[in-house]
Amino acid sequence: MTPNKLAISFLMPLILGGFSSTLLALESDREQPIHISSDSAERNEKKGITTYTGAVQMDQGSMRIKADKVVIYSVNNEISRVVATGDRAEYQQIPAPDKQLVIAKGKTIEYLLDTEKLHISENASLRQGDGTTLTGKKIDYDMKTSVVKAQGNKSTTNPDRIHMTIPPKSERSSK
Repeated sequence: MTPNKLAISFLMPLILGGFSSTLLALESDREQPIHISSDSAERNEKKGITTYTGAVQMDQGSMRIKADKVVIYSVNNEISRVVATGDRAEYQQIPAPDKQLVIAKGKTIEYLLDTEKLHISENASLRQGDGTTLTGKKIDYDMKTSVVKAQGNKSTTNPDRIHMTIPPKSERSSK
């Protein structure tokens, strides 16, 4: 393991402590109806795939997904996976009644409902309500285990390295 990877593996739990406790979804969100607007839609009943294109917005409770294209995969009429793509796909949700909005952005966002995992890739960013942000090439978040993994490029000259911004405590507590 390289020194950078070793340092990141030890520091991530400390740095991302705020993320791990607050990225859980509101329980009531899954009980809300899903509203989707787009320029066009196509449903393949046999495959259980619905594709929405053109300024897509999908809302369910506090959860909102916005992208150029959203593909919803269903198994037995239950949504199992949502893939949002575009120049800047966005996923946002209020994690708990006493928490502020969490926003994930990237060119591709994959939300696996059964396993409660969120995969963000290409210009990935994750912003917590208190202003803490994490950016990198790829971010994976496992909501069940409260584990966040971020990946950048190995080159020190490449802009896709992992970047973390933690605002001063005074700023975090005022939000």
